[in-house]
Amino acid sequence: MASDQPRWWQPALDAHPQEALALEAAAGQQQRFTQLDAFAARLLAAALAGRPVASVVRGTGPQAADSAEVLGLNAQEKTWCAKTFGVQEQQRRGAWYLPQKLSLKAGVVNLPHLVRQRPAHALTLAADSSAGVSLVAEAADAVLLWSVLVPLSETLIEPIRVRAAGPAKTIDDQRRLWSGIEERYRLLGIADDALEAFRFGGGWHRLDRIGQQHARLRLLDALTAVDPLQLVTRHRILQMQALMTGFAKKAKTGTALARRVLTRALQPVVSGYFAGDWLAVLDYLQAPPHPDEEVITALPEPRLYVGMSGQAAGMAAEAGIPEAEIHAMLAAFLGGPTSLSPVEERVAALRDWWTAFDQRHAAQRPGMRPLWGLVEDGIMGFGPDEHGFTQQLYRQVLPAPVNEQVDRLWQSVTLQRHAKSIVSNPHPHQLMAEALGPALEFWHGVALTAWFVCEGPYSRAPLSGVADYYSRPLTALRSANCPVTPDLFDELRIAEQHLGPEEAIITERTELPVDTAVGSFTLTMSHSSGSRREGFERVCHIVTRHRRAWAEQYLDTYLQQRWRAALEDVARAHHQFVAAKGRPPTLIQFAQFATTAANQWTGGDLSALYTAIGEPAPAQQERPDRLLPGDGYDFARRVFAALGGTAVDNDLRMNQPEEAQRQWQLTRLAVESLRYVQLHEALGQPPTPKQFGSARLALAWPGGEAEGWPVFQHTLAALTNTSPPPQTPDTEAAESRPSAPRGLGKVLSKGANALLDAEAVAVRLITTGAPIDVSAVLLTSHGKVRGDHDLVFYNHPHHDGVRISGDTVTADLPHVPDDVYTVAVIASIDLEAQPTAVFDHDSRWRTEITQPSGTALSFESAPFTSGETASIVVEIYRHASGWKVRAVGQGYDTGLAGLAADYGINVEP
Repeated sequence: MASDQPRWWQPALDAHPQEALALEAAAGQQQRFTQLDAFAARLLAAALAGRPVASVVRGTGPQAADSAEVLGLNAQEKTWCAKTFGVQEQQRRGAWYLPQKLSLKAGVVNLPHLVRQRPAHALTLAADSSAGVSLVAEAADAVLLWSVLVPLSETLIEPIRVRAAGPAKTIDDQRRLWSGIEERYRLLGIADDALEAFRFGGGWHRLDRIGQQHARLRLLDALTAVDPLQLVTRHRILQMQALMTGFAKKAKTGTALARRVLTRALQPVVSGYFAGDWLAVLDYLQAPPHPDEEVITALPEPRLYVGMSGQAAGMAAEAGIPEAEIHAMLAAFLGGPTSLSPVEERVAALRDWWTAFDQRHAAQRPGMRPLWGLVEDGIMGFGPDEHGFTQQLYRQVLPAPVNEQVDRLWQSVTLQRHAKSIVSNPHPHQLMAEALGPALEFWHGVALTAWFVCEGPYSRAPLSGVADYYSRPLTALRSANCPVTPDLFDELRIAEQHLGPEEAIITERTELPVDTAVGSFTLTMSHSSGSRREGFERVCHIVTRHRRAWAEQYLDTYLQQRWRAALEDVARAHHQFVAAKGRPPTLIQFAQFATTAANQWTGGDLSALYTAIGEPAPAQQERPDRLLPGDGYDFARRVFAALGGTAVDNDLRMNQPEEAQRQWQLTRLAVESLRYVQLHEALGQPPTPKQFGSARLALAWPGGEAEGWPVFQHTLAALTNTSPPPQTPDTEAAESRPSAPRGLGKVLSKGANALLDAEAVAVRLITTGAPIDVSAVLLTSHGKVRGDHDLVFYNHPHHDGVRISGDTVTADLPHVPDDVYTVAVIASIDLEAQPTAVFDHDSRWRTEITQPSGTALSFESAPFTSGETASIVVEIYRHASGWKVRAVGQGYDTGLAGLAADYGINVEP
């Protein structure tokens, strides 16, 4: 790096943190960090002492982002944080690299608190505290966590996280990993014996669960013994040294441009320690700005080119030319056949659809079929309609021209990962509903609630609870300045009080004559399903009146707000990219933030979206031949039938659960076939299993992917009139392997977790080598059994909703008692059959986790190497109001007896 004179930080590049800090202080640069260092040290001390430092609030709804908060700040600190870490404040200083949304590992900041308060479940609870946070104006706490607190905590708590994740791939990998951790601890000034039990070769695997918990606590105590300000400042200077190194590499001729220095790893450093201000970084490094450096402090306001056809007459009069010429010029500008923009076309279609939707709801009367299915919401099944739901009801009850218009305008989309092509959309009516957004969600939802409350068989919410049940779309409508009047909820509350009494809905009635010595009579047996209450007409009238009043006042404003907000968000993201990178995004980069808006408002056409925001398109997309023949649902139904799918009824579920599960798997495959066709169009050839992501799915054939994938591909080739892909040698080899394991969906890594449905879950153990027994332990929230009966094994095969059958543990989750927090599944060597056997490369296990609804997971632990004869396979545990499963793979060289003792089970000698 060329420079007229040495700069203070050049000797600090490779110096020990203590020496680098001294150089920083001597240069007068340390005082800029005094407040931040003291602030971070206070929070670190609180965390290590066992107090929670961060809180994650989950967003409600599929598109809602989470939010994060730093706890324990006083008013003065909150004000300082807002000015220092606020997104808009940082962007005003040039930090346009801040992502719109980031994945925040907030749980690591609270891990010391969890280790001290919930040692048995600390790692699981910390993993569950990751958040997907939108960096909006008020997200200063999220930026503080992302840039300062999470990196600091990850460095200090790294030994705990590494041991929780399991060993690295090879011995050499493990040595390198632990050598790096020990070096970082040495540079931070942490005592060498803090890692005694954790380091490679320190005997971690010989510790039982309680021993590992104690080791974690000893590590926290060792960290607490160090001055927190020392930990914070030394960690900061290590971050500064990385920034100095990055700057030196790029500053070959005096100085460097920010966008060339600020890699993804260095962006948090600038946001955390310089408030996002690159000029402050240059001042710290005593370097002048690059001549081409441009610090953008504000983005241009979005300018949208939509709705110009309505201004054609005025433009023609002003220019003194025929109006037809203006329309022709607009058509050429928009790249379409008319002067009507793609957005305007879709807005007009949404108005037409809303009118038909409103009329159909207003005409609903008792005795008619429910209107569940009038709006497509992603539900797809191939059995008989149940519970009042009718697949694609809109095709039966809405006018054909309205449906045809939706099919035409929303028939194509762009896939975010394959943005070079515009492909078929198998769900045009669902995409149209997403464009309408919360207004449709609420008004359709409240009408269905009215129906099911009155006509049965049951409703998820009473009329008096509508405002709470639909709080999310109602909040969105208020934010859009299109609120629903509270009078609606008052009227519904009163109407509910005047509904008729509940009447059972009789679905089956049987009369049997009975003769007795004293006479004859008839025995009537009836089966009811839910109930109804008279009064639907009045409730329907209330909802219709308010819906029409809302539409009269707000619908046009609301539709304009929908498309305008979507397009302005894209325009801002485009401007932000240019500000951060110094150049416009490529088509692929543009697609990362523009596909949702393009799919909803321009038929997936990114070039049309570029035109709408007034930017030139860098490339044109291809439009490959459409492979999807007609309606998406009809195609998926044909795939289901071709794969051997049949309807699943209660008899099949009860009497043939394995076949019912197989049919669920075929249903999911049929639904996923639509995505396969989209990928085929985008790629120009059939996707490979990896491109399709077949590992996420359970292929319902004994040979798993090796057997099922060719069947799946040939079925789709026949239905799309395309040629099946040629069989490669690898495919042939895979098909010829007789012992190919069954392909299950998501493969869990050690320590990973996944959501479960609230139904029975089966954990099957597949073993090789020595004979292995399967058992289960029911645990309370403290990680202990309630009594010895909580061990379920071959001599005690069922207890409190958990049963053992051969190699499978089944937990019927709805029937597990409330005081049972965790069900641990255990694998142990049968030492009576083979007394000297241990888990090793030859004696191993893997597990498959399945549910009737289609959940399909698998997990295989790395081979054990230390004489383990028992292991915890997985833990099924409560999470919020539901259940999760966690891959554990923890071995015990003390056998099943030692493991049972850890859980508080009295084991006979």
